[in-house]
Amino acid sequence: METLIEESPISGGREHFWGAVKIYTEKSHILNRKVCGSSNITIGFCNEDSYSDDIASVFIDRMSRDVRPNEMPLKCGTDNLECDKTVCFSNNQLDLQQIEHLRRLLQDKGFIFPYEDTKDCSLQTQPPDNHLGEDEPCSEFKSNVTLAKSEMSIPWHELSSYKKIAIAVIRKIYPKQLQKFAPQLELVLLDGWKTTVSYITRPMQQSTTALPRINYSFRLGDSGIVFAVITGEDCEVNTSDSNVLWLKNSVLPKLAKWATEIEEDGTKPERGSLTLLNVQEYNELYQRLKVKYGHPLVENWPENTDPQKFVFEDVAIATYLLLLWKKERELKGTTEYQTFVDLGCGNGLLVYILSGEGHKGLGIDLKRRGIWDTFPESIVLQEGVVEPSCKNLFPQYDWLIGNHSDELTPWLPVIAAKSKYTTRFFVIPCCAHDFDCKYKRQRAGMSQYADYIKYIKEVGVVCGFHVLEDRLRIPSTKRVCLIGQDRTYDIDESPRVLKAIDEFIQNRNEFNAKAPCENEGKSIKSVDQSGKRTADPLWSTNFKAREAVQPVRNCTRLKEEVKHELLSAVFSILLEKKHQVEVDVGCQKTVFWDKGRSINLGDLAKRIGSERLLALKKECGGLQTLLRNHRHMFSINQGEVSLQVPVPEWKATVPKDRIKTKQCWFHHNHYQNCPLPSSACIYAHGEDDIRNNS
Repeated sequence: METLIEESPISGGREHFWGAVKIYTEKSHILNRKVCGSSNITIGFCNEDSYSDDIASVFIDRMSRDVRPNEMPLKCGTDNLECDKTVCFSNNQLDLQQIEHLRRLLQDKGFIFPYEDTKDCSLQTQPPDNHLGEDEPCSEFKSNVTLAKSEMSIPWHELSSYKKIAIAVIRKIYPKQLQKFAPQLELVLLDGWKTTVSYITRPMQQSTTALPRINYSFRLGDSGIVFAVITGEDCEVNTSDSNVLWLKNSVLPKLAKWATEIEEDGTKPERGSLTLLNVQEYNELYQRLKVKYGHPLVENWPENTDPQKFVFEDVAIATYLLLLWKKERELKGTTEYQTFVDLGCGNGLLVYILSGEGHKGLGIDLKRRGIWDTFPESIVLQEGVVEPSCKNLFPQYDWLIGNHSDELTPWLPVIAAKSKYTTRFFVIPCCAHDFDCKYKRQRAGMSQYADYIKYIKEVGVVCGFHVLEDRLRIPSTKRVCLIGQDRTYDIDESPRVLKAIDEFIQNRNEFNAKAPCENEGKSIKSVDQSGKRTADPLWSTNFKAREAVQPVRNCTRLKEEVKHELLSAVFSILLEKKHQVEVDVGCQKTVFWDKGRSINLGDLAKRIGSERLLALKKECGGLQTLLRNHRHMFSINQGEVSLQVPVPEWKATVPKDRIKTKQCWFHHNHYQNCPLPSSACIYAHGEDDIRNNS
């Protein structure tokens, strides 16, 4: 039984609907932050003539009665990267029983399984040649369906080509936090005739799950996408349930948005993450490295930066590289671990983790960090400048890494190409630099970042690499990585390629010389790998490395009176319109408090005015950076600025030694004061409430 909840209008047709559903089905982690990814276990097909109208409700009733909860181990018990994946995501007998149970339910409803993954579920079924009917010959259908045995793919194009086809997918959903959630089986039913997709899973017994605790569907209605909740007989739907609200307010609007971006052929530019790796292996290894390296580093972080961002970002990058290199060893049939150089290694965390996992490497950076002294002596980190010249080649290493390497970014493919024929590179472009100055945008039809990514790929191709592109799962807006792993030429063609590289660099420098360039005329000497100055000429005489000491430009050094004036202006603008919210103040009591309006960041900047923002123009990040530095006052969500609702102490994640160390802004500036009593607020309500740290 389906209960209609909401309909979101779209102007597209079947292809647009299935294109949007494909994104949500294959990349559900985009919206569900509890999920890491999924893998398809088996896929069945059915002629619409034998497909039951109430199959979704039937499955819910049958699964609730017959399928037992999935009992999965919550974490890996080994520190070995090469561990059998079945240790962490077990395909034990209970899993096989559930998969077999679901498959038989589907077979009872007329589904066939022409491409069984016998490794995972030990099932073999051959469909009859005429099962799909005379108007859709089975031979033609099978020739168009391609399913990889290692990870079965849903043939989305068939849903448009064959309207009388239904596809059933049994898949496993992998959560990000294995200590908190268990992997779950999910059944996805794709009805081509009714243009409907249904997501069915047995609600788990635990209080929290990675998947919504309801069964639901989306279908293409007369004027848009319809969201409905599926239940068994005599079950009522609570429309205020948090699962229903999340699907209604978060997923449905995204489906409608994606549908408008789909091309007429049902395709959409690929923007997924981890496309070159197995998501299941990635999640397993990330969780292990997070426990082994991440948590101890966060607890004993000696730097002044945010450990949550830097530590777990480097853990994610290390996870990606370790799996990339593991895959490379398997393809080459070798067990010898790759070596690496991290150019611009910063705090050295990436070098520390990769070295700890068995890869010998070197990290070089302009400035020594305090955290370096906490690493074991086996971690090789070096203070020095790396400039593009023949004295800075690394033929003894397999991989060059550029993690937000700034002015070295375009040089990574060049240094790799000139180091050795077998040297590879991995780079995460960030700030846009060319060979000898800031990068000048070449393509007006795309963002500067996308344009720069395209340019660095071009550099890699000129250097003779097959350049692969992927997206990392890191807390950064600049998370595209480029990989130069294989060459496009034979080793005896190296002189020709090296000559083409030099000509390309010269042409780029001549192009940049036609416009003012920040680094023009600043020729400097190079250094070798020991950090000593040499007279070796640079490949680009205008190249200039960053200064070891960078000016602080994060809005933290604004004059107090300027900062207070700007914050007060934003505060007043937000309180122009009233919006009462309910705040928990403890003892099962709540109070209503005026949170004020929400306003777009761009509109807010216009309201504040250019004169007030003049002081911020010299500060990297501007108004948004200033507001993010005051998270206890303001919230920025998808470009919308609003007041932060005060959080009581028992819900806050602030360390105990920082409670009551600052004055509460709302207590002193909000016309209703702070909604929390002094005993519940993590900030001080007056001078007498300030914590004494002496």
